[in-house]
Amino acid sequence: MRETSVPKRLVALGMAVLVLLAIAVVAITYLLPSVAAATCPACYGLKEVQPDIYVQRTLGKVQQAAIVSMIVDARQELTDFWGPLQARPRILVCSDVDCFRRLGGGGRRGMSLYDKVAVLSPRGSNVTIAAHELSMNEMHHRIGMWAFTTERMPIWFNEGVAMYASNDLRYLLPVGQAKRCLISSSAAMPTGMLEWNKTALTDHQLYAKAACRTSQWIATHGGAPAVATLVGRMAAGMSFEEASR
Repeated sequence: MRETSVPKRLVALGMAVLVLLAIAVVAITYLLPSVAAATCPACYGLKEVQPDIYVQRTLGKVQQAAIVSMIVDARQELTDFWGPLQARPRILVCSDVDCFRRLGGGGRRGMSLYDKVAVLSPRGSNVTIAAHELSMNEMHHRIGMWAFTTERMPIWFNEGVAMYASNDLRYLLPVGQAKRCLISSSAAMPTGMLEWNKTALTDHQLYAKAACRTSQWIATHGGAPAVATLVGRMAAGMSFEEASR
């Protein structure tokens, strides 16, 4: 009986696909380690202590409970601003600098990636920073992948909403003040991520300026619900300029 064999072209194609997949895995691990960590938390020394909350597996029960409580409080703060949260990112909490460095964090307090991942550093393991990063996740989830990747939402407004929603008193006056601005500016604000990061290197008041301008917009448009309305309009196809009128 004649044996069947796989054509050489199919074998070559299969090998090529495997090589490309291997290259993609290596690239993601190197360029976006937070994505790799969210995909395989155990590979980075993390374990799940509550749904979507991951901590270093060396932590004791008391430390784990404190982190869970902090995330619960941050989510509640955001619910007060956004209403019921729609995004369900994996939250990776690093309790030492080496962990955060392995996840690509550098000197930041926290970072987020689209609506999928939020990473907190030891300095960022508090309600304010957690709420900031989770607000970014929520914003990105609501405007959608296309608007996110094409940067249709100006970064100054995105960051401003995160600072407002997290009640970040480094950049805003306390709730109850008639005007919450620490620093106001009428100058044009960076709209794209690269421009924002470049400007932030020299303008150390950039975050406070964005928080001020966003708080002014919120105050003149009826409060926090106006943000959800604006985001919904953008998700439906409007530009920021149209949606923010």
